[in-house]
Amino acid sequence: MTDLIHVYSEIGKLETVMLHRPGRELENLSPDILNRMLIDDIPYLKIAQKEHDY
Repeated sequence: MTDLIHVYSEIGKLETVMLHRPGRELENLSPDILNRMLIDDIPYLKIAQKEHDY
């Protein structure tokens, strides 16, 4: 398999961003891992999807 990702600089201009629409994986978050994720509260799925789609 050929490597399709080419990183030439850690500080260069970001040209493309790929985002995944929030899904049911948010329903599996538990309060004990929030600190590791650097968030204060479990995201509400419908609001997260609305913000993503905006």
